[in-house]
Amino acid sequence: MKKRTLLIALLILTLTLSACKGTSELNENRAKWDSLGVTHYRFELTIGCFCSFRDVMPVTVEVKDGQIVSLTDVNGQPLTEEFRATFEKAATVDGLFAVAEENLSNADQVEVTYDAQYGFPASIVADRIKMAVDDEIAYYVGAFKALP
Repeated sequence: MKKRTLLIALLILTLTLSACKGTSELNENRAKWDSLGVTHYRFELTIGCFCSFRDVMPVTVEVKDGQIVSLTDVNGQPLTEEFRATFEKAATVDGLFAVAEENLSNADQVEVTYDAQYGFPASIVADRIKMAVDDEIAYYVGAFKALP
C-alpha cells in the first residue's frame, strides 16, 4: 500500500513539475516576443486535426497592431466565414500564446516549440484526452515575417 501511495505521489509531482516548466517556458518566450515590439507581421498557419478544411491550408495571416488584416487560403483567396472562425483563434501571436497556455493547462499531453528569434509558439501539438480518438490538434506557424 505504501509503494502504491508513493508511486501516485511521484506521478502527481512529475506532472506538476512538467506543467510548471511548460508555463515558465511560455512566459519567458512571451516576454521575449513582447520585448521585440513587433506590431505588423505575416505568417502561414496550418492546423492539423481530423477536420474538413485541409484544402485551404496553409492560411496566410497578416496582423497589424494586434488585429487581423487578412486571412487568405492557399490560393490567395479570402477565407470564407465557415473557415475564418476556425483560424481566427490562432491567427495572431497573442492568439497562439493563448492556445498554447490553454492546452498546457488542460490537455493531457502538449508539446510547444518556440521560434528562436521572436519567441512566439512555432508549433503547438496537443492531445487533449490521451485515451480518446480524434481529439488531437496541432498548430504550425511557417514563413513568419515582421513587416514595416
